[in-house]
Amino acid sequence: MEGNKTVLKILTKLGLLVVLCLVILIIVHSNYKNKQANQITLKSRYTFHIRIDEEGKVSEDKNEDDTKTESYKEFNSLKLNEIADIWTNEFLAQFTQKYLSWSKSLRKIKINDSEILDRENKTVLISFSAQLKDSNSEYFQSWDGVMDNGVMHCEWVVTFALDNYYDGTAAVYVEDIVSPEEYGIARYNESLKENVSGKTENQASSSGNSLIKYEIRENTLFVTYDGGAKYITVPVDCANLLLEDGSTTQLADGSWFMSMDKTAFVYGGKTIDNNRIPVTLIYSSDKGENWITCEIDTLYDANYYYVQFFDENTGVIVIGYGKNGNQQASRIYETSDGGQTWESVGSGPALNVLKGVIYIDSDIGFFCYDYVDGMDSNLYMTRDGGKTFSKVALEPQELDSTAANAQTTAADSTKQTDGRTDKAEEGKLTWSDVYKEAIVPVYDEEEILTVYLTQGRNGVYNNGKTVAKYQSVDKGVTWKYIGQLEIS
Repeated sequence: MEGNKTVLKILTKLGLLVVLCLVILIIVHSNYKNKQANQITLKSRYTFHIRIDEEGKVSEDKNEDDTKTESYKEFNSLKLNEIADIWTNEFLAQFTQKYLSWSKSLRKIKINDSEILDRENKTVLISFSAQLKDSNSEYFQSWDGVMDNGVMHCEWVVTFALDNYYDGTAAVYVEDIVSPEEYGIARYNESLKENVSGKTENQASSSGNSLIKYEIRENTLFVTYDGGAKYITVPVDCANLLLEDGSTTQLADGSWFMSMDKTAFVYGGKTIDNNRIPVTLIYSSDKGENWITCEIDTLYDANYYYVQFFDENTGVIVIGYGKNGNQQASRIYETSDGGQTWESVGSGPALNVLKGVIYIDSDIGFFCYDYVDGMDSNLYMTRDGGKTFSKVALEPQELDSTAANAQTTAADSTKQTDGRTDKAEEGKLTWSDVYKEAIVPVYDEEEILTVYLTQGRNGVYNNGKTVAKYQSVDKGVTWKYIGQLEIS
């Protein structure tokens, strides 16, 4: 009997040891997969380029200096549609790599024959289909795909450029990508495009919780806290609300706040029919059963509102007013009694037009302004609730598409050498030439702060269709460069 107990104890210990080993193995393997995934760099359609030989084989890219000792040889045996197919295959292969996260992975890729639209300008219609491993992924939205029965169909009108190395190889990269409709040809049934995910009007009026949202119907503002089962009227004249440009049903972004604990709308700050309406807040702390109106300031030329509550008592309001051309003043107010009284704590750090404001807690906030030539940063940060500010400086990187960079030199000079055309080194774009204008940061549920640097209105690098992504996990103290991404 004692022997059986001893054997049972030994087997139990061995079982626990096996389970422990399996747990450790799973953790180690998971960490390894995450590490491998983080080391994968995906190129966008504009930053992806390949080097191929006359047989269509892809080889390692090379430096311009490597061509100096090569014998010159034209690259002209491959047809344009063959080059397009090779580029498409190689580009899509990025998204089938082992260890790549599911949200960025594709499978069952099927590439259709490429159709030449303009041989002289190297413009080709590319079409393919693929399944997303994560059907809810938003990573591929910029591809303008059409979802049909779980399969993403894409058609791109791509204009290629070739950089001949004169050794029987050439670099292939993209100069421009548009949809067939933008090019002037229609392909897919338009009804299918309704399946493509994007921001809808209902999503725009949501607070992030699908149960909580507002609606404007028949010039009346309603709120709901149960997904629409019951609507509550907000006692405010809709003519005094600030709406999105061109909309009659969407409030200006930032001018409202909704949660289960607090609902608030900023309005007024204007003159209507000689009637001056000060900047006013209407709010409820009991899901719309009672509403309180509070005058914030006697400003009558306001054109930007931002309101945020951090808990039942503390909140912030930012008002942009007096807009004149590229200039605009702003004021910051805070409350510590749930919205009953508001105290002015200062003004914004610049007199440019506000693009947007975001506070991630009662102390830390970001003010983003329209970019004006000469700015070293259009993004400012406060760590004391708006009393003082500092500029957000994002570390410049190396541009990762040398071929496209050569296409968009500030001084596009060339020279002839032994029958070969070389691009001059002078005047190539630098990071700060390209990525200048920050957009309003985004703070997600995982407490990750994300900022995108765009090329602004006159972007030329990669045809202006790429942005630089930065993230912070310590509320803006330090920033990590993530990569260049393509935008729609």
